[in-house]
Amino acid sequence: MASLNDYQNIELLSFFNKSWESWRIKRRCEIFNKRISQDRDRVRVHGHFYNNIYLGKRIFGPARKQVFKYSIVGGMERRFEIIDNQVNHLPFTHEASDKYKEKCRSERVKCRDDTRVVLQYPHGDSHNFIHANRVASPLLFNEFIITQAPMENTIGDFWRMIWQEEVRYIFMVISRKDRSRCARYWPREKGQGIEVYGLQIMNEGVDENKDPLFRVTTLSITGPGLKRICVEHWQGNMNNSSNVQTPLRILQLARNCSRPTVIHDNLGISRAATLIAAEITICNLLKGPTCKHPVQWAVHYLRSFRACAVETPMQYIFIHRIVMQFIRPLVGDPEGFQEDYLRWLDERSRRTFVSDIDSEIPAYRLLSPPIDPDLLPLVRRDDRPEHRREIHAYIGELPLPLDDAKNAEPIFQFPMAFPRGKHY
Repeated sequence: MASLNDYQNIELLSFFNKSWESWRIKRRCEIFNKRISQDRDRVRVHGHFYNNIYLGKRIFGPARKQVFKYSIVGGMERRFEIIDNQVNHLPFTHEASDKYKEKCRSERVKCRDDTRVVLQYPHGDSHNFIHANRVASPLLFNEFIITQAPMENTIGDFWRMIWQEEVRYIFMVISRKDRSRCARYWPREKGQGIEVYGLQIMNEGVDENKDPLFRVTTLSITGPGLKRICVEHWQGNMNNSSNVQTPLRILQLARNCSRPTVIHDNLGISRAATLIAAEITICNLLKGPTCKHPVQWAVHYLRSFRACAVETPMQYIFIHRIVMQFIRPLVGDPEGFQEDYLRWLDERSRRTFVSDIDSEIPAYRLLSPPIDPDLLPLVRRDDRPEHRREIHAYIGELPLPLDDAKNAEPIFQFPMAFPRGKHY
């Protein structure tokens, strides 16, 4: 069974006993808020024009000089564009996920070879692949494993990983109703059980009152030699961007646990990634040193563990709001952010979203809407090349014929190896 030491993180206790300096932390949080308020970008005000006066019906037309304003959220969107640009792409190998394509939910999301979890249980099994990456850093107080939702053919691999890593918490942050997005990989009712790879997983009880959003299931796993571990499975559809308190509750549980915490959504790159990126930012504010744009750095750093982590500007902005909720009792909100965010939400509500009729939350407020307009440009895009290229590499060269454009080699290439998480 799990010991009390599994739920008492020695590193966290040591930090508060030896390294806690409240005035430094407060100063870093103040700088965080100040830089958010100052990091604005010019965005167009839709539907408004200067001098919108008709001087004549035919000879003169309206002077449509558009109005621009400097927006905090616009600055955040610009930061996300910088992260997502090919110039900041982190090259990596993905031979294992290419070999086991039947165990991957999406061909677009590759599993990094250098950080993937290698299955070692049972001993001697040659199939050691699972689409999961370990996020372990001196910056964090605990380890995370971020993974895709189990498929019908990967349920056994998932529980092999849970047993091998002696996991205490599993956070499933998507709905359990759609089996196409997540297989039913755990016993739902008390007393039910499943058996995979010599592991007996039993449902010891379900608590729906422990958290307002999550359904908490206590599972026991019995393996070889009658060894037994206890796991809490937290399941909730964490898709409402208005809820910034729930992420802090489950991150607190993970932070106080000495064993790795597993977090998964559908592909393991959206809602799960926002939680870990928020934790990296929070730990950076607690431990230091101060960096100019902590959230941008955290997302870029997380992508050095899990490729494609954080998909859209909405998720990137949500990370900021989680961190702001964490530091609000200490330093308050960045000046002007709340009004700017509400204005941005109003503009977002005018975009075309496909909503579920039965949903109480409008699609424009969801972290992962059924069809996200921000992801539509990726539908027919080729896979990102496995090299970096300077953004101006083709300037001054003659344009290539259309037929030869896809086969053309880049004029300049960066070397393949770079220090993890470094910006260029």
